[in-house]
Amino acid sequence: MTIKVEGGAHFPRYSAPLISSAQKTYDVAVIGAGPAGCSAAAALAQQGLSVLLLEKATLPRYKTCGGGLLRRARKTLPDSVADVVEREFRSITLNVLGQGRSIVATRSEPLVSMTMRAGFDHLLARHACQLGAELRAECVVKRVTPVENGVEILTGRGTFRSRFVIAADGVHSPIAKANGWSPLPCLAPALEWEVHLSAEAFAHFGQTARFDFAGIDSGYAWVFPKRDHLSVGILSTRRTCADLPARLDKYLTELGLNRIVKCEKHGYLIPLAPRREPLGRGRILLVGDAAGLADPVTAEGISYALLSGQLAAEAIVQGRADDSEVAERYQTLLEKNILRDLRAGRFLAHMLYRFPRVRDLAFRWQGRRLAEFVADVVMGERGYAVALASPASYLKMLGFGKGRRG
Repeated sequence: MTIKVEGGAHFPRYSAPLISSAQKTYDVAVIGAGPAGCSAAAALAQQGLSVLLLEKATLPRYKTCGGGLLRRARKTLPDSVADVVEREFRSITLNVLGQGRSIVATRSEPLVSMTMRAGFDHLLARHACQLGAELRAECVVKRVTPVENGVEILTGRGTFRSRFVIAADGVHSPIAKANGWSPLPCLAPALEWEVHLSAEAFAHFGQTARFDFAGIDSGYAWVFPKRDHLSVGILSTRRTCADLPARLDKYLTELGLNRIVKCEKHGYLIPLAPRREPLGRGRILLVGDAAGLADPVTAEGISYALLSGQLAAEAIVQGRADDSEVAERYQTLLEKNILRDLRAGRFLAHMLYRFPRVRDLAFRWQGRRLAEFVADVVMGERGYAVALASPASYLKMLGFGKGRRG
């Protein structure tokens, strides 16, 4: 992974770690070996800092996730990520169930690459280690305590010390909770079922990545074809949606997915808004799901997980071990590269998911425009904040004003 600062210049490479002492003290301890943690560890190790990567499980390990790697994320990753890509799609299909509307957006490069998170995360961890990070798996963090000029990390496999901690410990983040951050303000319940079909049925349903709206209030459903099965899921942007299993069952029936050989069922929560406080506090920086950084429109989290890990690394390198400067730089980088876009995305998501009549009108009259906009976002060519800066473009996508019909 190559991380660049503003203007395209590379980080300055340090010839020595920030800390040197007789007792091993790491420059940075990264807690959690998912995309956010591994991207931070790789970026820091690439710059010559000593990095400890702590993971509570044994890698590879199953992770509940659709596993769709968007183009905007994939182009920031090493070429070796191709080793864990199971399928690629240059087209995505947006459907409005009950309306019979189906809109396809196509690009010359893959819009989405399908992975299983076990292999994907394991590859990212190995990449970080190849760059110099030290991985400790099966290492549960019990407590993180600020000490003079650093942080002490108590784990089930001993106590470690580092100058900074990057917390990539997921949506429930014990580190965030223990260090005074307020709870995540908006969590979306989701189900992900790994559905294995007969060869004939899989050949029929495995041809496209599809997103289906109107099958659930305030949410959507999806089908992601993998190498030999389908990842089928559903989510609601309302935390209190209690009948997700029944709705997912109904969705499978509506699609004609009735010849199921095996089905592995999982549930999880997706953060649709960041924590209210600054995401750097003292010598601790929150990244990825722990920070609440997921796309509020698509609920996709890998892209912002990777980017936030890279930004945390950039802040630490540029801040040169000054905790207040690092935290301030990190928040500034987040605001410029992520938070501004998330605020705009939440506005669009609110219109799409909380006002079904507006959504249906948007698909009916401006479906093509909306699909192309989503494809541009997936490719990393446009952002929500750019569209929000031009209210006319939002109104056209949502079906108001003059414009080409879908």
